[in-house]
Amino acid sequence: MNTLYVNNNIITLKKFTLEKQKIAKKNPQNKILFLEYCCACNFFQDLSQNTIFSSSDQKRLTFILNHVSDWQYEDIFFFGNALGLLPSEKIYQISEIIILHAIKVNLSTKRWYDDVLDSLLNAIFILIKKNYNLAQKLLNQFKKLPLTDRYTFEKIYIQAFQSYIDYIKNKNDANFQAIIQITELLDLPDLKDGFITGFKQVKQIYG
Repeated sequence: MNTLYVNNNIITLKKFTLEKQKIAKKNPQNKILFLEYCCACNFFQDLSQNTIFSSSDQKRLTFILNHVSDWQYEDIFFFGNALGLLPSEKIYQISEIIILHAIKVNLSTKRWYDDVLDSLLNAIFILIKKNYNLAQKLLNQFKKLPLTDRYTFEKIYIQAFQSYIDYIKNKNDANFQAIIQITELLDLPDLKDGFITGFKQVKQIYG
């Protein structure tokens, strides 16, 4: 699925997603098969801007995520790879629950804490494109998580996403340009290109 997504192979990805849908429907009690189908839908929707995901699918996904009591790697993985299928308010609500849980049980000691941060950063970026006020609230919550010097990239992402929100609010890209200068200074061309791509998406949405 990831290979199809990276190679922008929309036709094959659609076939893959429909096959996952068929398997999930044949096994309605199997939560994992359904979540795998959700991930495929998310990837396909992101590439094509079309959706196979139904409103009943969305309700089931929301129900499953709402009933996670002890967030483990598998839960984080499926949440992070199905974010685009959820409404803005639900993305914020579940992300906030994850942050509170991470602080309460000290998830920063887990080897998959990086995945927690990646999923939450992905949630923030999706919210920036859907509802920047919720994105700002989630960004503020995210800053409460323990981030040692090991998480330098995550700290840069925080600043980049804040610069996106600042631009949306005042149409001034000075803070964004400052982030780009940092990536150039640190010789991080891939990070720079990613931030520029994200900023272009924000400008397309908000002008």
